[in-house]
Amino acid sequence: MKYKMLYINITVVMVILLILAGIQYIRHAPIPEDTQYIGSVECKSCHRKEYKTWKDSLHAKMMRPAADDGVIVASFSVDDGAIQFDQNDAIWAIGSKWEQQFMGHDGETETLLPGSWKVSLNQWDKKNWDGWQVPTPKKRCHGCHTVGLNAETGEFVEPSIGCESCHGPGEWHANTDGHGKIVSLLDAQVCGQCHSRGKSKNGEYFFPVGYRPGKQLSDHFDEYTPDPLQNSSFWWANGRERKRHQEYFAWRQGGHADSMKSLVTDYDGRFGKLSQDCLRCHAAEAILNPDKEYSVNSDLDGITCSVCHNVHGKLDDLRMSCESCHEKGAFYHTPDRNANHVACGNKANVDCVNCHMPLTAKNGGGYTLHSHTPGIVEPKESTKLGVPTSCANGGCHNDKETEWLQLKYTSYYVSLNDDNNDFIASR
Repeated sequence: MKYKMLYINITVVMVILLILAGIQYIRHAPIPEDTQYIGSVECKSCHRKEYKTWKDSLHAKMMRPAADDGVIVASFSVDDGAIQFDQNDAIWAIGSKWEQQFMGHDGETETLLPGSWKVSLNQWDKKNWDGWQVPTPKKRCHGCHTVGLNAETGEFVEPSIGCESCHGPGEWHANTDGHGKIVSLLDAQVCGQCHSRGKSKNGEYFFPVGYRPGKQLSDHFDEYTPDPLQNSSFWWANGRERKRHQEYFAWRQGGHADSMKSLVTDYDGRFGKLSQDCLRCHAAEAILNPDKEYSVNSDLDGITCSVCHNVHGKLDDLRMSCESCHEKGAFYHTPDRNANHVACGNKANVDCVNCHMPLTAKNGGGYTLHSHTPGIVEPKESTKLGVPTSCANGGCHNDKETEWLQLKYTSYYVSLNDDNNDFIASR
């Protein structure tokens, strides 16, 4: 009996060790390439908080069955001559905050119905979708408004922007009770797959066919880029966005994208040795996980979308503000330069975004969006290029002539920065 119990105990220990070894193997194993999409509902049981905040977000409402209660915000009773289809023709509703478009079916494939509801204007618009001649959703819309799309057939696992849009297919993770890896990155390419304009590598689709989080977006997508010194329907001649869905390209043009490169490669030591403390403003991982230790030489992301935007909830509820790193002005390392940073003074109640992310892009719904390339657009650029400026947008100084604004801007900031020109040129 004694030896039998010893045998049983040894067997139990061996089984436990094998299980633990198996778990460790699974945790370190790469995600299988054939992992399938399973839908956001499967994530709910283990990730209740994230699921709830996502479910209440606009991402979860980007494409929904038009027949579901509360989905349609458009008014089909408005008779302004623009609406050319019946509510019963609508199978899917796209969007709800700025504008709402609808998909129907023409007997062969889903088709974008000829009209969009402008929420802010309370009216219909029957324009031809940015010049689209044949608006076929499976080539234009489905890549960013569905999860697990088969581009060839148009079939998908889930409508709207779900958990796996950002984390990649979850079958492996779910089948291993959460032990198997799933993509969990602060990589801006995850956002860039939809917040970009361009075409697939074969030129047939308007989204990156075959891209999955964790991969290189450029391997699957050719972005549209601005024409130097030439206005276009998508871009202003100074390279700022003129339309929505170009935030990823714009972000890459600013210093936030290269904040780790500037720290590790370009820093000249003027503020002392590099340390963990530097990462709290230069690296996305260190900013969002302040209790973890990171090496300055680690392969870390710069200031990515996830640093500012609450990606699991309301995107406009910012996680961090500019002041989180820059304090009360533009210069963290030389705070004395911040005293007179805003020419209009405190009474103007102007924040960083008003001036450094001017409203340059139309979103299609009657709203104007902030540029995601941080930096000032001087009034003189409006004279030359027509682009909205930092001084006259969003209700500020719209009543002033451009020449007056430029004179005031130049006289204030040139005199303010005369003593710091060497410093500015070296940045």
